[in-house]
Amino acid sequence: MGGQIRFLTVFRALRIVKLVRLVRMFPVFRELWLLVGGLSNSVRALAWVGVVVLIVLYVGSIITTAEIGQADDIYGTGPSYDGEVWPYKEYFGSVFKSMFTLFQVMTLDAWCDDVVRHVVYRQPYMGVLFAIFICLTAFGLMNIVVGIIVENTLAVAKISDSRVEEKKGVARLEAIERLHEVLQKSDATRTGEISMQELKAANQSKIVQELIAKIGLSFEEVVEIFRLLDYEQRGKIEVARFTRACRELVGGVKRRDLAQVEITVGALAQHLENLDQQFTYIEKEIRDVTHMTADFVQNTVRALTGFDG
Repeated sequence: MGGQIRFLTVFRALRIVKLVRLVRMFPVFRELWLLVGGLSNSVRALAWVGVVVLIVLYVGSIITTAEIGQADDIYGTGPSYDGEVWPYKEYFGSVFKSMFTLFQVMTLDAWCDDVVRHVVYRQPYMGVLFAIFICLTAFGLMNIVVGIIVENTLAVAKISDSRVEEKKGVARLEAIERLHEVLQKSDATRTGEISMQELKAANQSKIVQELIAKIGLSFEEVVEIFRLLDYEQRGKIEVARFTRACRELVGGVKRRDLAQVEITVGALAQHLENLDQQFTYIEKEIRDVTHMTADFVQNTVRALTGFDG
């Protein structure tokens, strides 16, 4: 009977683990998992902070036990500032009691009226010791604890975001490969190139629209990429070149910038080539005009002077 109960307990534990894994998949619990991950990653650092806190409490308890708990001639001679006898032995009667009292002071839980005011009333110089203790623990070590948890939570969030972005990047690349296959099938001439008309016709398909959406682009942006790549103004571009540009544009900030620079440089190179051709044509026209002017001057001089030469 006992073995069956233990088996059922283990089975329930396994079901809880499975439930936790299922809950982890829901985006609504993302912040919860970030907090749990931050706390779990902070355990080692928090343990060392706890060791330091114990050392500080122990050292402080030795001092306060000797200065307060064993000072019967000071604290056992009448009422305290509030007119009542303060049970100093309950707070600082032993090292353990002093550690617990200092822990209360560290957490700032009724530390002033219940403890420090009574001590300062009898021993004013002890106020400096408690001020140093509070600054070291409540304002120092406790803030370190908060900082460690926040730092590790942010680190977990960064890792989580990078994993999500990595999954999105893989999905985008798969969508680009799928789009490449669809555009190749849309190439009616089987030349490996696609025209603007063929691209618009392919966009009428729900599959292409979904693929473009998965890539993270709008059709207007796709048309703009097409126009930038078609710097030769042929009305056609290579399908492989188009998908490669899309892959670079969704491959991260650096790769996106490099792809934009590459496309812009290609367009500028084509414009420079067109300008060079225009300059060549203008130079030819200037030479023709120069020859015509020289011939006109020579014929005019010959007609006016009758001199040939």
